[in-house]
Amino acid sequence: MSDEKFTYSYSPAKNEEVDRIAAKYITVRKKADSDLERLKRLDRKAEFPGTVAGITAGLFGVLVICIGVGLVASYEYLVPGLITGITGLGIAAAATPISKAVTKRNRERYRDEILALSAKIKSGS
Repeated sequence: MSDEKFTYSYSPAKNEEVDRIAAKYITVRKKADSDLERLKRLDRKAEFPGTVAGITAGLFGVLVICIGVGLVASYEYLVPGLITGITGLGIAAAATPISKAVTKRNRERYRDEILALSAKIKSGS
């Protein structure tokens, strides 16, 4: 008999590094979006800009309110501070209507495509 033995050495760190390097060279094909994924993406495209516009208007309004409070606190600029603060309140209060208006406009823009895709998904084709 021969004295040949089977030897195996395992190095997890070495294998992880090999896998990481090999992964760079493997091309992953993008699978086609399902209709439901497209529908979700279109819904986000319709809703997200309105949310951003509302948050932006609200934050800007709060910033203007803070400036007004700072002016009022100095007592030298009481009237301009009050005017600035009230203006900021108006801007902050307009955040929700701005958000709804932008969302409504985007829903109208994507309505036909979303309804057609919804009907296609419901029919199962």
